[in-house]
Amino acid sequence: MKVYEKLSANAAEEEYKLTLNTVILKTIAEGLQKAPSLNAFIDYDPHKGEGSVIIKKTINMAIPWLLPDGRMITPTILDCGNKSMRQISSDVAEIKRKISNTDVNELLFSAIRNDTLNEIRKFNVGIIRRIVAAKITWRPVRGLRGREKKRYYNIPGGDRLTKDDLLSATVSVSNIGSLYKNLRGYFGMLQIVPPQVFAVGINALQERPAVYLNSSGVQETGIRKFLPLTLVFDHRAVDFSALIPFIKECDALFGNPERLRNL
Repeated sequence: MKVYEKLSANAAEEEYKLTLNTVILKTIAEGLQKAPSLNAFIDYDPHKGEGSVIIKKTINMAIPWLLPDGRMITPTILDCGNKSMRQISSDVAEIKRKISNTDVNELLFSAIRNDTLNEIRKFNVGIIRRIVAAKITWRPVRGLRGREKKRYYNIPGGDRLTKDDLLSATVSVSNIGSLYKNLRGYFGMLQIVPPQVFAVGINALQERPAVYLNSSGVQETGIRKFLPLTLVFDHRAVDFSALIPFIKECDALFGNPERLRNL
């Protein structure tokens, strides 16, 4: 936290905002580079009981974003592994700017339509249930039409969120701590978004009693800050051993936080 506070103060002098969330996102990305099998998609056939795992080259993180109307969307920060914390901070600010120009109903409609078409191309007969449900639901998601649609799509793609911002994630990171900072304890329920195989939940920063080593190397008890992380993986694709390199890299970063200055 001391290193983060210094980094945050330096960022303010350079006129950008560095949040603890950005630091954790970059830490997760560093961990994933040591555990590439977690940054993957799974293509699984439940009828045959077999499938394949496709390791993705770039780390694209979906983050939850609470809209003013109470709905939640998950825009994606692309290539977190090769970006600095400053660049990730810039991407978060860019998402905020794009959302102000985005018709969320049209965004969701285009994302659902694109995903449905992809499933049809795979001859996934199960998608028929989605199509039928979309027709009979009392609150269907509809896209724009006519002049409204033309006016909206005249906005350049770089100035609004597109379906690719929702469908290109390789890992989902859910930050409950940003929504409820007074959370004590931690949550252990987190759902993976197929075809992804890994998801991370960031809990709230909290203080707890702990045993630590003082400057003389002697064990003492005292109050320390904790930030629990919830790690969930698809057991069809990986087992717990795949998480070990990820956890070790996170431990190494938090054990030597001066490394954050170079990220």
